[in-house]
Amino acid sequence: MAGRILSALGRALIISGLLVLGFVAFQLWGTSIESSRKQDTLRDSLAADMGKTNVRHLDTEDLVTAAEAIDPVTAPPMAPPANGEPIGVISIPRIGVNWVFVAGVTRADLKKGPGHYPGTPLPGQAGNAAIAGHRTTYGAPFNRIDELIPGDEITISTPQGSFTYVVIPAPGEEDQAWYAVKPSQVEVLNDAGDNRLTLTACHPKYSARQRIIVNAVLKTPPAQAVPVTDTTPKPNQTTPKLKPTLSEQFDEGQSGDSSALWRALGFGLAAALIAGIAYFAKRYTKPWAVWLIATPGILAMIWFGYMYLDRYLPPL
Repeated sequence: MAGRILSALGRALIISGLLVLGFVAFQLWGTSIESSRKQDTLRDSLAADMGKTNVRHLDTEDLVTAAEAIDPVTAPPMAPPANGEPIGVISIPRIGVNWVFVAGVTRADLKKGPGHYPGTPLPGQAGNAAIAGHRTTYGAPFNRIDELIPGDEITISTPQGSFTYVVIPAPGEEDQAWYAVKPSQVEVLNDAGDNRLTLTACHPKYSARQRIIVNAVLKTPPAQAVPVTDTTPKPNQTTPKLKPTLSEQFDEGQSGDSSALWRALGFGLAAALIAGIAYFAKRYTKPWAVWLIATPGILAMIWFGYMYLDRYLPPL
């Protein structure tokens, strides 16, 4: 009796370990599949914004080349697109970054790629433009952001042209570019009196305890921005809805969906139920035939369980 209990416990522990390892693999590589597909769609949309209407499936290098042919000084003003829509390409040769970045820093936005903080200037325009990105999931575009050093170049390519930023030392440092701040220190997104790019990501890796910051200054002329309109309500006019503050946006893409946990558990129970039925059914027919039928269903339930568990946990 004790032997059976120990044997069952051992199998349960092995299965639990495999499920944990599977989820880690899903986080590190499975989420990248989703980002890769969305990047393909974003490239096509950005190509159309750059006037490449008769060409499909351009790669990021083609988009960078197209931006280089645009004169930023004469390019018309560009307003931020809707959240989730592409703005341009961010290229960082030292760390192998070549991603389309989008408007917005919500969880949904950052699944597609790096996201531009609403409320900050668009990259390439005057002021402190800020972009956030993941370090470990969804392609991990900013995984190696801590490897940047002063003097490294960052190229931003948008429908307004190509813009080159040069990484500067962290405050109080000479040879180090990155520094860490608390999630509440959103002042790093404020105007610094120059034209710069601020990159942000979770820090340390696999944790959202801090934010890693890298700053770079624009060394090419800035592009035109859409003039700011007066939002002061006039008589008999409804007060406009306020945009989220930078403080809210700094953590906007890091929150998990609490309702997703129950769905994850539901798919886990469904996988266990299918496995249990198969376990008993194999006594009455050929085991290989039972598992051949049951295994795809079990794996599908586990995959969907991983998807909802990923939604429940904060993305990193």
